[in-house]
Amino acid sequence: MNNITRVALVGGTHGNELSGIYLLKKWEKNNQLEHWPQLELSQTIANPRACEHSVRYMESDLNREFAVEDLQDSQLVGYEQLLAKKLNHEFGPKGNSPIELMIDLHNTTSNMGACLMLLRKDAFNIGMAAYVKDRMPEAVIFFQDNIPEDRRRFLISVAQQGVTVEVGPQPNSVLQQETLELMENMTRHILDYVVLYNEDKLASLPTEFEAFQYIEDLVLPTDEQGQRLGMVSKRLEQRDFHPVQPGEVIMETFEGEKICWEGDYTAYPLFINEAAYHKSHSAMSLSQRIIVRCADYF
Repeated sequence: MNNITRVALVGGTHGNELSGIYLLKKWEKNNQLEHWPQLELSQTIANPRACEHSVRYMESDLNREFAVEDLQDSQLVGYEQLLAKKLNHEFGPKGNSPIELMIDLHNTTSNMGACLMLLRKDAFNIGMAAYVKDRMPEAVIFFQDNIPEDRRRFLISVAQQGVTVEVGPQPNSVLQQETLELMENMTRHILDYVVLYNEDKLASLPTEFEAFQYIEDLVLPTDEQGQRLGMVSKRLEQRDFHPVQPGEVIMETFEGEKICWEGDYTAYPLFINEAAYHKSHSAMSLSQRIIVRCADYF
C-alpha cells in the first residue's frame, strides 16, 4: 500500500457528541496539527447546524447517508442528505477519494471505553490496531469488516481508509475530561502510527493482540404497534465487552419474563442500551473475542 499522507480529522458528525467537536477546537487553537508535519492534516466539523443545536442530527442521521446510490439520487434533498452530498464532493467522490485516511471522532452513551472501530483487516489497519493496543492497553479494538457493503453508509466510507474513534460512556450534549483525554490519546497514537507506517519503522509491533469481531445486532421486544415490551437486563448495563454465555439473561419484559441469549457462542455485547438507537429499539450489538496475529497480515 502507498504512503498515507492526506488525513482528514472529523468531529461533529453527530452534533451532540462533544468530545470530537471540542478536541478539534482545542487542537486548532493550540496548533496541534503541527506535531505531525509529515502529514497533510485537515479538520472538519461535519454537521455544524446539529452541533449548534446540540442534537444528533436535524432531519436524518448524517452517518447513514453515504451509500453511493443515495449520494447520486438528486431527489434526496433533506438537510443531512444534501450535506452528505457536499461532504462527498469535499472528501470524495466515494470510490475515488484523494483522502487516504479519515478519522471520525464519536461518543457513545454505552460503557465502551476507548474503542477503535475498523472497517478492514489489511496490513495498514492491523498494524494500527496493534500499535494503538500496545501503547494504550485499555483501548478496545473492534472489527466490523464483515458488515455488508450496502450497510457501509458511514462518512468514513468516502475516504480510501477510514477509522472511527468511539469513546464512552458520555451522556449526549455533555463534555467529560476523562472521555476527551481518552479520545485525544487514541487519536495521537493513530497519527503517530501513520507517520511510522510511512517511514517503515514498525518493527516493534506486538506479534498478536486481543480484538472483537462484529457478529450481529439484537433488538428489544415490541408489540404490533412498535411499542417496547421490555428492556435490557440490569445484569448487562454498563458491561460492554463482558462475556455473555448462551442461556444467560440479557433482557426482561415489563411483566418480568426473562429473555435469554439463545446463540451458540460466547457473545461480547457492545453499544448496550445506546441512547442514539432508541428509534430502532436496538438493545445491543454482539461480537466475539478474537486474537489477531500480525504475521497473518504482513
